[in-house]
Amino acid sequence: MKVIQSSMNWIKKQFSKKEYNYQNTQTMELVKDTVIKYQWKKGDNFGKVVEVKDSDGEFTYFTDGSQIFNNVLSEFLEKVEGDQLPFPGAQSLNDIAAGIQTKQTPTKKEVVKEVQAEPEKSALEELVAKLSKKNMEPFQTTINLNIPNRQIFDMLIDNADEDRENLIKTIAAVAVSQIEINKLQEYLTEQVTIFINNYYNGENNNNV
Repeated sequence: MKVIQSSMNWIKKQFSKKEYNYQNTQTMELVKDTVIKYQWKKGDNFGKVVEVKDSDGEFTYFTDGSQIFNNVLSEFLEKVEGDQLPFPGAQSLNDIAAGIQTKQTPTKKEVVKEVQAEPEKSALEELVAKLSKKNMEPFQTTINLNIPNRQIFDMLIDNADEDRENLIKTIAAVAVSQIEINKLQEYLTEQVTIFINNYYNGENNNNV
């Protein structure tokens, strides 16, 4: 009889524990689903994502310590729906436009680099280079650039301290810095090879 009673008590404990864990999980999921986030679309915090901590009849308070009047909230912030930001990449672009270095500058270390001698040119390469100096053919190609879209650019103009000319220079510098030289050389080699094949195979013989 004692064995049966002990087993019944153990079963009740296990059932209570599972019920507690289930309720606790449901509560956590409910809290997760009710978290409200916004992304700033105007002002100094442009692009920053904030999470609502509390609100009253006058203010909405965020977990980072900031707050805003409820009557102007929709003018300065856009609600985040799910995991999709209204203005993806806006924060990093704003940092660039304001001249803020988002990554910590690594400590400079003296690095001894091996001096690599340039490969010697063959006699044929030297001859081709010499004979090519007096003949220049126009060559055009297309490359893709990573730049902010027009909507993001207009928002940066409205919110960044930089003027239009400096902002364009900054975007151009960032776009060029993102071009991988090795891949660009590979791409140009392919395009130049196609051009030269066409040039010598008769397509542009009228220019010779």
